[in-house]
Amino acid sequence: MTYLIVQLTRNEVLWGRFQRQRGELAFLGGGRHPLAGEPTFDDLLKELAGTRREEEKVVLTLPPSSLFLRELDLPLTDRRKARQVLPLELKGETAIDTDELVFDAILLADGKTLAVWTRRTGVADLIRTMTEAGLEPETVSAAPLHWPELFAPSDTTEPVAITDGEALVVALAGRLLFCRPLGGGDPFADVARTLAALELGKNIAVREVLLHGDLARQPLPTTTSGLTFRPLPLADATARAFAGDAGAARDLASTYAVAAACGSGAAVNFRSGTLAYTAGNALARRKFRLPLVLAAILVVALIAETTVRYYLVRRDLNSLDTSIFTIYRQVFPSRKKPVDAVGELKGEIRRLSGRAATGNVLAALTKAAELKGDDITGIYEAEFDSGQLRLKGDARSTQGVNDFKTRTAAAFSDGEVSEIKSKPDGTVSFLFRGTFKEEKK
Repeated sequence: MTYLIVQLTRNEVLWGRFQRQRGELAFLGGGRHPLAGEPTFDDLLKELAGTRREEEKVVLTLPPSSLFLRELDLPLTDRRKARQVLPLELKGETAIDTDELVFDAILLADGKTLAVWTRRTGVADLIRTMTEAGLEPETVSAAPLHWPELFAPSDTTEPVAITDGEALVVALAGRLLFCRPLGGGDPFADVARTLAALELGKNIAVREVLLHGDLARQPLPTTTSGLTFRPLPLADATARAFAGDAGAARDLASTYAVAAACGSGAAVNFRSGTLAYTAGNALARRKFRLPLVLAAILVVALIAETTVRYYLVRRDLNSLDTSIFTIYRQVFPSRKKPVDAVGELKGEIRRLSGRAATGNVLAALTKAAELKGDDITGIYEAEFDSGQLRLKGDARSTQGVNDFKTRTAAAFSDGEVSEIKSKPDGTVSFLFRGTFKEEKK
């Protein structure tokens, strides 16, 4: 994941590009450019758009002078809910109607909530400018609120101040404790007055002020009101991100802090409500369009295959029903259309296979079929009564009929053949009678 941070200050544009890998940020490039002069802000945006990486997240941070802040006792930790509540909470207490403002909130180290808001029209104009240049920001944030990201929690066990000359932040245990935009006068004097008032009003004593940005390049003042000013020391993560380049790290510390907050999901974001970022949804829809089309084709193919299979199975079933009905008509020529042909055939077979005093009909017919051999070409009539079987059939010759009679002696007693009649094709018809010998069990 790559982040492009574009930070606006009173007189400059700072930009930094960072890549997040294995939970840490790596600095890829950055710079500082005056708002007045060459290149212009629009030219700079177009230049950055030309070097934009694939799937790079663009983040815009507003000048501290455009922010309004107030500490509240708000029993909410869900920032989405806080954004909905703040316009009602501050209704009538802001110089501008809350409908014309966009809000966010951040939890302070002392348990209070810092409400932060800015003009909706100003944010919308900046978003429009960057979008026209090809760099629509996914997030619109405020850099000073994330300066505590420059410290490890163990680095700020006591309150410590950090400033770039445009805003003053007090951090405690790696979390925001106080934030205030500064005026355009002497930043060192303004910091001293603000911290003195903070100590009197909230009993928060700060003795060290860390400098970054353009202010870190200016000559350090002598100790003022017990305050010690010194350049921002680099935490381990910051030093690794900038590969030990202290000058670049202090110049672009704000952009690094915002990138770190975006990576952890803690960044303040004024893109909500009517200003919400929607290009990402459109991009996601475009990315998923091909998989969705392929999925639709797959579903259609599955439906088509299922339809073909159903047709083939239905055709086989119809063919089977036709065959069953044909057999049924052959077995029961005098019956009408059956209700359950298979059930009736099974019932008839069970009836035939049942034992009775007159003998076993099915067993007798089965034995006769086994004994007929190749010489008997067909049996077209069978009658079974009181254990006696009577068969009419055709044979290849008279000798074949006599051989059949001989083979039946083992299964039929009193076997005899009669009515042997010759046919024009050389075959003969015959009549066989015999009493079936039932097997003992």
